[in-house]
Amino acid sequence: MKNRRIIPFFFALCGLAAVGCTTAKVDTGADTGGQGGTNPPVVLGGYASPDGVLILNQGAPRLENGSLTWISPEGAVEEHVYRKVNGSAVGNTSQDLYLCGDRIYIMSNNTEVPDLGDSEKGDGSIVIVDAVTLQRKKVFRYEDLKFHKPVGSLETVDMLPLNMPFENLAVIDEHNLFLAEGQGMFRLDTETGELHLVEGGYHFGNQGQTIETVVATRGMTVIGDHLYCAGGGFWTNTQLFEFTKDRNEVTRTLDLSGEFISGICRTGDHEIVVATCGRSGSKKSYLTFVDTNTMSITLEKPVNADISAELMNSSGVTLAGDYLYFAAGTLTVSRISLKTWQIEEYIHVKDDAPEARYLTCNVVADPAKMLLYVSVSDDLNEARTANGWILVYDCSGDKPRLVQNLENKASYPVNIYPMSKFYR
Repeated sequence: MKNRRIIPFFFALCGLAAVGCTTAKVDTGADTGGQGGTNPPVVLGGYASPDGVLILNQGAPRLENGSLTWISPEGAVEEHVYRKVNGSAVGNTSQDLYLCGDRIYIMSNNTEVPDLGDSEKGDGSIVIVDAVTLQRKKVFRYEDLKFHKPVGSLETVDMLPLNMPFENLAVIDEHNLFLAEGQGMFRLDTETGELHLVEGGYHFGNQGQTIETVVATRGMTVIGDHLYCAGGGFWTNTQLFEFTKDRNEVTRTLDLSGEFISGICRTGDHEIVVATCGRSGSKKSYLTFVDTNTMSITLEKPVNADISAELMNSSGVTLAGDYLYFAAGTLTVSRISLKTWQIEEYIHVKDDAPEARYLTCNVVADPAKMLLYVSVSDDLNEARTANGWILVYDCSGDKPRLVQNLENKASYPVNIYPMSKFYR
């Protein structure tokens, strides 16, 4: 399992500086990019219903493959929905999914077969399904995903494989699936199978013997024909990167300062907020608002709290109403007001799940319904199926209200997807 302690995780250094400001304009709609393109997306039914929720489970990798849990618009919970539709496992060590158009794209490492438990090979590293039915449409296996070595590389072969573990993906259209791993950002044309390493999203190490990423993709956000993520680290200064439909190079960058990226949320039609932090436990954090039309900073604000994403794939901050919520790997969910900038502890998970010991993925808000999803377990072990709870809170008021406690309906969720997040 990639999150936290089970599988080593590479993440890029990145951050943003702070200056004195007062308030920020906030759009209380979805906090991530939509289905791509410039027109409003068509509202779909079935598993793509904007009133439903998909949960992507990594499972205990030595015991289980990845799986999907569905929470219907009526609140009913259905487990293993991919298997029920397709009769197979989606992939081992699932990492991320994305809805675009009438397709859902699911990414898994899928280079291993559980050596305990079911011992079944998953369908692929990228599996494309019908968004309404989850019926499998196309599969890319790990061995299918190779790219030409870039100019300057000292590799002795032309076609190179991707590295594991995968990190995140986002989709603009069927010709522009962007995915990240330890070498950089890639653009996959899912119609032709062509995979391109995007210029500007990587750097050469060891005098050209290695290719190393400079992007940090937690919360990467699609707005129209563009995708935004931050990055930096050893090879480059901290920056916000813009990637563009049909382009194999970074199209714009914005120089920033800071340390690590926690995540990105969309706050307006062409505005995002980037959350940065220091090392785990540090309270040297910042929120920086960026106008993506002009690629300029409109507001930077220091935050006296640890808002880190820890070693998890998902964004460390999530937006609902006028608040950003975060947990920094703990069992206490805090929030910061984007009007007053006050910080408060909001949820103490142990009050509702006394046996919980670990956060399995970062907290996720459904801003359309003003709900907050918190996934916890009593263990993190690649060879043990843990007890787990997904706690769903109404966060519309001054105090949280627990509206659902789903026990053992998911296995090590890597992320939770209120499907409304893909509709703007």
